[in-house]
Amino acid sequence: MYQYKSIIQKVVDGDTLEIAIDLGLTVWIHDEKIRLYGINTPEVHGVKKGTPEWELGNTASSFVKSVLKEKDEIIVETIKDKKEKYGRYLALVFVRIDPAIIFGLSDIRRIGDYYCLNDILVRKGLAEVYML
Repeated sequence: MYQYKSIIQKVVDGDTLEIAIDLGLTVWIHDEKIRLYGINTPEVHGVKKGTPEWELGNTASSFVKSVLKEKDEIIVETIKDKKEKYGRYLALVFVRIDPAIIFGLSDIRRIGDYYCLNDILVRKGLAEVYML
């Protein structure tokens, strides 16, 4: 596992982000899609708008968009440094977040003042644990 400083470029949905990754020595990779490892949120793309799955997926996606804005700095911890079947890296994503949002939640991994978004989504009931 490797940890990288990264910058949010876009929230695709509840469990997929587009980021720029700092590889060090002024080397960056831009427009890289990553999937949050070990969780699954309901879909918003490819499902009929207004269905229960779309509604739940939209709720998860809206939450992620509320805590992550373009140009926010995050820490990405990759799982294997190889891509999954849809071409995305699998990662734990650590974010700075308002403590009020995670108040009362337990078992949230952290790195300094960055909290694991994967864990937060599961503890808030917006994602299910999912092993690929």
